[in-house]
Amino acid sequence: MSPKKIVTPLARKAVLVSVNISQWTARKLDKRVTDKVNREHAAANDAGRYNKLLIEAERLATINALVSNARKLHYSLTRPWADEGPRILPNALFVKFTDEFRRLKREFEAAADEFARGYPQFVEERKRALNGLFDRDDYPPVLEIRSKFKLDMTILPFPEAADFRSDLDDETVADIKREIAEMSDRVIDDAMRHTARQIVETVGHMAEKLKEYKSGDEGAPRKFFFNSLVDNVRELADLLPAFNLTDDPKLNSITRRIKKELCAEDASELRTNDVARESVQKSADEIVKAVSQFLA
Repeated sequence: MSPKKIVTPLARKAVLVSVNISQWTARKLDKRVTDKVNREHAAANDAGRYNKLLIEAERLATINALVSNARKLHYSLTRPWADEGPRILPNALFVKFTDEFRRLKREFEAAADEFARGYPQFVEERKRALNGLFDRDDYPPVLEIRSKFKLDMTILPFPEAADFRSDLDDETVADIKREIAEMSDRVIDDAMRHTARQIVETVGHMAEKLKEYKSGDEGAPRKFFFNSLVDNVRELADLLPAFNLTDDPKLNSITRRIKKELCAEDASELRTNDVARESVQKSADEIVKAVSQFLA
């Protein structure tokens, strides 16, 4: 019997991507000090924990920032597929994601190389700072420290086929097809709900901030909002078409409204133009209300 191919709707629209990050945290639980402090205060053994910072925090700041940016990129351009592991990357965002990730990876590799070169010096610096708390055994060997830092991604095709061997009868194959179809429907529904929640959160935040800015007492300073208030909504609007995995006309309509009604004015204009600010705030409230119906 030849293999029977099952193509899911997501297989035509997306791939799976996982981001694998490892880094040395430069933190170590000091059990001796922890036990001593707990005893001195007659506290339970698990009352507190004393964690040593093995390297000055600034030495790892660049690496930590790049890791944070990689995670932000991963979660902002993808949607959940399973509880953990790979996530859904729409084909429309594939180039954007991979180009940005490769840039972050190059910077991460360079920062890790630089840290490894300075590592012996950083240990000596911290030896003086930790004084009696310093323990050479807390530190990885110099030859191993570079291997503690990795930033990689794995791209996989979305499951679209199963190779059913000849010992599977037609009834079993039909059951598997049904289960795959049901799983695909659940994943798509969860992804769409994730997108709806993101709209409610981002647009709702805009409505709240614009309302607060408006509500200041006469003569009193109004609550400030940053330019990112509008920038974040614009970024979301640019991503929404890629995340409309079901080609839902309602989401297409919402996207058009966001671009037309919420993104036309810059933050500086919204701060000085009461009419424009009130109009955008009203539209933001209406959009949140409409999208909330998706989640009902």
